[in-house]
Amino acid sequence: MRDPKQILDESLATLPQAVEPHPPIILRAEVWPYPELDRLWVRVECSPFVAFPNLSFAAFDPEGHVASAMFVVEARNPYQSLTMHMRQAPQPGAHYRLEIELSRDEEVLDTRALDFDLVYRDPAQVRKQASGTVASSDG
Repeated sequence: MRDPKQILDESLATLPQAVEPHPPIILRAEVWPYPELDRLWVRVECSPFVAFPNLSFAAFDPEGHVASAMFVVEARNPYQSLTMHMRQAPQPGAHYRLEIELSRDEEVLDTRALDFDLVYRDPAQVRKQASGTVASSDG
Protein backbone atom coordinates (compact mmCIF):
# COMPACT_ATOMS: atom_id res chain seq x y z
CA MET A 1 0.00 0.00 0.00
CA ARG A 2 1.29 3.44 -0.97
CA ASP A 3 1.87 6.23 1.52
CA PRO A 4 -0.96 8.83 1.26
CA LYS A 5 1.51 11.69 1.64
CA GLN A 6 3.48 10.40 -1.35
CA ILE A 7 0.27 10.21 -3.41
CA LEU A 8 -0.61 13.79 -2.44
CA ASP A 9 2.90 15.06 -3.24
CA GLU A 10 2.83 13.39 -6.66
CA SER A 11 -0.61 14.78 -7.42
CA LEU A 12 0.43 18.30 -6.45
CA ALA A 13 3.60 18.03 -8.54
CA THR A 14 1.60 17.22 -11.67
CA LEU A 15 -0.91 20.08 -11.32
CA PRO A 16 -0.50 22.76 -13.97
CA GLN A 17 0.86 25.99 -12.59
CA ALA A 18 -1.46 29.00 -12.75
CA VAL A 19 0.14 31.75 -14.80
CA GLU A 20 -0.88 35.38 -15.12
CA PRO A 21 -0.58 36.60 -18.71
CA HIS A 22 0.19 40.06 -17.24
CA PRO A 23 0.03 41.69 -13.80
CA PRO A 24 -3.48 42.75 -12.79
CA ILE A 25 -4.79 46.19 -13.67
CA ILE A 26 -7.83 48.23 -12.68
CA LEU A 27 -10.47 47.75 -15.35
CA ARG A 28 -13.26 49.90 -13.90
CA ALA A 29 -13.81 52.13 -10.91
CA GLU A 30 -16.78 54.16 -9.66
CA VAL A 31 -17.55 56.32 -6.65
CA TRP A 32 -21.08 57.22 -5.52
CA PRO A 33 -21.79 59.45 -2.50
CA TYR A 34 -24.57 58.18 -0.21
CA PRO A 35 -27.62 60.48 0.28
CA GLU A 36 -26.29 61.82 3.63
CA LEU A 37 -22.92 62.56 1.91
CA ASP A 38 -20.99 61.17 4.88
CA ARG A 39 -20.12 57.91 3.12
CA LEU A 40 -18.91 56.87 -0.32
CA TRP A 41 -19.86 53.72 -2.19
CA VAL A 42 -16.81 52.60 -4.16
CA ARG A 43 -16.77 49.83 -6.75
CA VAL A 44 -13.60 48.56 -8.39
CA GLU A 45 -13.03 45.77 -10.89
CA CYS A 46 -9.54 44.42 -11.60
CA SER A 47 -8.36 42.03 -14.28
CA PRO A 48 -8.01 38.37 -13.22
CA PHE A 49 -5.04 37.52 -11.02
CA VAL A 50 -3.28 34.49 -9.54
CA ALA A 51 -1.47 36.09 -6.60
CA PHE A 52 -3.67 38.32 -4.45
CA PRO A 53 -3.10 42.09 -4.84
CA ASN A 54 -3.70 44.90 -2.34
CA LEU A 55 -5.94 47.90 -2.96
CA SER A 56 -5.61 51.26 -1.25
CA PHE A 57 -8.21 54.01 -1.42
CA ALA A 58 -7.86 57.65 -0.38
CA ALA A 59 -10.53 60.33 -0.80
CA PHE A 60 -9.34 63.94 -0.69
CA ASP A 61 -11.44 67.01 0.11
CA PRO A 62 -11.23 70.27 -1.91
CA GLU A 63 -8.25 71.45 0.17
CA GLY A 64 -6.34 68.22 -0.53
CA HIS A 65 -6.73 66.75 2.96
CA VAL A 66 -7.50 63.06 3.36
CA ALA A 67 -11.25 62.80 3.94
CA SER A 68 -11.31 59.00 4.04
CA ALA A 69 -8.87 56.13 3.56
CA MET A 70 -9.11 52.36 3.33
CA PHE A 71 -6.74 49.47 2.58
CA VAL A 72 -7.74 46.03 1.30
CA VAL A 73 -5.06 43.42 2.00
CA GLU A 74 -4.76 40.53 -0.48
CA ALA A 75 -8.06 40.98 -2.28
CA ARG A 76 -9.48 37.56 -3.12
CA ASN A 77 -11.99 38.70 -5.73
CA PRO A 78 -11.39 40.90 -8.80
CA TYR A 79 -14.56 42.87 -7.95
CA GLN A 80 -14.67 44.97 -4.77
CA SER A 81 -17.66 46.94 -3.50
CA LEU A 82 -17.06 48.89 -0.30
CA THR A 83 -18.23 51.82 1.79
CA MET A 84 -15.81 54.53 2.89
CA HIS A 85 -16.78 56.75 5.83
CA MET A 86 -15.78 60.41 5.76
CA ARG A 87 -13.49 61.56 8.61
CA GLN A 88 -14.88 65.08 8.82
CA ALA A 89 -18.15 66.81 8.01
CA PRO A 90 -18.86 66.62 4.28
CA GLN A 91 -18.84 69.71 2.09
CA PRO A 92 -21.97 69.26 -0.07
CA GLY A 93 -21.39 70.09 -3.72
CA ALA A 94 -17.62 70.43 -3.24
CA HIS A 95 -15.13 68.82 -5.58
CA TYR A 96 -13.44 65.70 -4.17
CA ARG A 97 -10.90 63.21 -5.56
CA LEU A 98 -10.61 59.46 -5.00
CA GLU A 99 -7.24 57.84 -5.63
CA ILE A 100 -7.00 54.05 -5.98
CA GLU A 101 -3.75 52.09 -6.00
CA LEU A 102 -3.40 48.41 -6.92
CA SER A 103 -0.20 46.83 -5.59
CA ARG A 104 1.44 43.52 -4.81
CA ASP A 105 4.73 42.70 -3.09
CA GLU A 106 5.47 46.41 -2.51
CA GLU A 107 5.14 47.12 -6.27
CA VAL A 108 2.48 49.49 -7.59
CA LEU A 109 0.73 47.76 -10.50
CA ASP A 110 -1.89 50.35 -11.45
CA THR A 111 -3.53 53.55 -10.21
CA ARG A 112 -6.75 55.44 -10.88
CA ALA A 113 -7.92 58.89 -9.86
CA LEU A 114 -11.60 59.81 -9.93
CA ASP A 115 -12.72 63.42 -9.56
CA PHE A 116 -16.28 63.87 -8.35
CA ASP A 117 -18.60 66.41 -6.77
CA LEU A 118 -20.00 65.48 -3.38
CA VAL A 119 -23.65 65.28 -4.44
CA TYR A 120 -26.01 62.34 -4.24
CA ARG A 121 -26.88 60.66 -7.52
CA ASP A 122 -29.01 57.52 -7.57
CA PRO A 123 -26.87 54.97 -9.48
CA ALA A 124 -29.97 53.21 -10.86
CA GLN A 125 -31.41 56.46 -12.22
CA VAL A 126 -28.11 57.60 -13.69
CA ARG A 127 -27.67 54.29 -15.51
CA LYS A 128 -31.20 54.53 -16.92
CA GLN A 129 -30.65 58.05 -18.25
CA ALA A 130 -27.37 57.35 -19.99
CA SER A 131 -23.84 56.25 -19.38
CA GLY A 132 -22.72 59.87 -19.41
CA THR A 133 -20.23 61.42 -17.07
CA VAL A 134 -20.35 59.95 -13.60
CA ALA A 135 -17.34 59.69 -11.42
CA SER A 136 -16.11 56.51 -12.99
CA SER A 137 -13.13 55.25 -14.88
CA ASP A 138 -13.16 52.55 -17.52
CA GLY A 139 -9.65 51.37 -18.35
